[in-house]
Amino acid sequence: MKQLTELAKLYGIQTSYIDMKKQRQQADPEALLLVLRAMGAAVEAFGDVPQALKQRKEELKNRRLEPVMVAWDGKLKNRKFEFGYHDAEIDGQETFVISAPTKAYFPGIEGRAWGMFTPVYALHSKRNPLAGDLTDFESFIDWMKGYGGTVAATLPLLAAYLDKPFEPSPYSPASRLFWNEFYIDFMRIPEFSGNANAKHLAANMPARTKYVDYKGVMAWKRRVLEELARTFFSTATPERLHAFGRFAREHRGVEDYAQFRAVTDLLGKSWNEWPAKMRDGRLDAGDYEEATKHYHLYVQWIVQEQLESLSTNARENGQMLYLDLPLGLHPDGYDMWWSREFFVRGVTVGAPPDVLFTTGQNWMFPPMNPEAMRLNRYQYYIAYIRNHLRFCRLLRIDHVMGLHRLYWIPNELNGDKGVYVEYPAEELYAILSLESHRHKAGIVGENLGVVPRIVNQSMKRHNIAQIYVVQYEIFGDPKKPGLRPPPKNSVASLNTHDMPPFRAFFDGSDIDDRLDLGFLDAEAARAERRYRGVQRKVLARFLGENKYAGIFREVNRFLAHSMANIVLVNVEDLWGEVLPQNVPATNKERPNWRRRIRPGIEQLRRLADAGKLLSDVFAKRSRPVSV
Repeated sequence: MKQLTELAKLYGIQTSYIDMKKQRQQADPEALLLVLRAMGAAVEAFGDVPQALKQRKEELKNRRLEPVMVAWDGKLKNRKFEFGYHDAEIDGQETFVISAPTKAYFPGIEGRAWGMFTPVYALHSKRNPLAGDLTDFESFIDWMKGYGGTVAATLPLLAAYLDKPFEPSPYSPASRLFWNEFYIDFMRIPEFSGNANAKHLAANMPARTKYVDYKGVMAWKRRVLEELARTFFSTATPERLHAFGRFAREHRGVEDYAQFRAVTDLLGKSWNEWPAKMRDGRLDAGDYEEATKHYHLYVQWIVQEQLESLSTNARENGQMLYLDLPLGLHPDGYDMWWSREFFVRGVTVGAPPDVLFTTGQNWMFPPMNPEAMRLNRYQYYIAYIRNHLRFCRLLRIDHVMGLHRLYWIPNELNGDKGVYVEYPAEELYAILSLESHRHKAGIVGENLGVVPRIVNQSMKRHNIAQIYVVQYEIFGDPKKPGLRPPPKNSVASLNTHDMPPFRAFFDGSDIDDRLDLGFLDAEAARAERRYRGVQRKVLARFLGENKYAGIFREVNRFLAHSMANIVLVNVEDLWGEVLPQNVPATNKERPNWRRRIRPGIEQLRRLADAGKLLSDVFAKRSRPVSV
């Protein structure tokens, strides 16, 4: 066991961790062996550990210099580097140097900014009653601007599988490098004007369903977009051809992506089930339909044009687009196929057991290989960070603890048998800092839950804004104050997309929902209701209000008057919504990522009470953003 532990540590595997009850949990020996094997150690059985340990020690001994080094503020071993990425020779060996400011950039906000959150798919309008698109989001941002809102936040907008395979979750994208054509407004595309066939197809809009019908809406949009792609590739003007050519040159991977999606469309199954040649990365013209490849090329061009337009208009109006970078990927997606050497087979990412999930959580996607990331000089990581910062001025890093460590679960074991694997955090922070300065964009880290102290310390050191959420911060002890003040370097809100709206939290209807789902038994539900009642009393005393309307008004005023850099309002809290957009750990049991907000874009503009709240509470924050 001692040698197994030593070998695990040499691969960056933590052999124990502190759980949410502050109890130390030791790693399961079988889990250590399986994770070591997945990471490339020659250990088929416990008897192989001594030889594998000897090999690993020899390998690290011969590595006299790390393959990647960080020059904070440009300084490394008495040398001075310009900010950027450098091939360097130090002590006679080659290394890759990341020269970056110690502190990441954060937008120069005059005063204290505020903004709003909404999922784009949840928007709707008379023009577009089925599911929101980028034009609807632009209208939403414009409505928010009328009250001084400067930050427009939404869920990930990345490429997705919306046919076969089908996965609408924004946190399981097909790629972090490309975008979701579901959000295109085809009426704004030049090829649509005067195209009778496209207009005929557009007129055959599917019926509106109770929830967003991704398959139906995407099939309808695709018919229109395929017609527009055919028109473009056969009759494009020189100006449009020039614009497309520039896009293709600037996005060299888009050809591979389009081929990959064309093969997936043709075969309708995971790339892991493709013929060996194609599975291993070689696609020839006969492996897919050329028209389908043209479609995927075209829609990537269009969606990125419309994202660029949205981003530019926001900047010109003194506003900021706030995007979300998901931790996970669809296991059958393009990035897994294109960058397979960066991902570890045989394990998935998840979370250890807690009060709600007693056997842990398995998020069902493979982790990135920290050693492979370093040896490849972080090409993939840099690429997907840049892909987001091209459009946004604020980027939220989902599960920021993943910069430090991730919980790996071997395929053969349950979620309670996982182990934590360390990541080269300082190198990842250096890239975030460097790219944030290059793009003049701020970085926000989602640090909710049980987070090791080093994570928050590192975020502070590198100027990564933290998350402050009221529903996490309410103490259930009447002897303590109701809320700690949001710190200065933070983005504060009442809730997140994974939490119930504030009205549901206040009423406790989320407890009833978890009881119905079987996440709680009757006794645990009663205990939670008692605790929630105490939280309501504490909050009421802290805010000086007893009724929901007064508490809602005062808690927003509390956030508005705080030192938080940015305060975000969930638009659905404005009318007391009780249904969540997502219930974690559910799939078919709840309509996750499919529920529209109640009012359409036109109705939002007539919500007098909401407008009064935004005007009154956030008057002090309604100041221009320095762009």
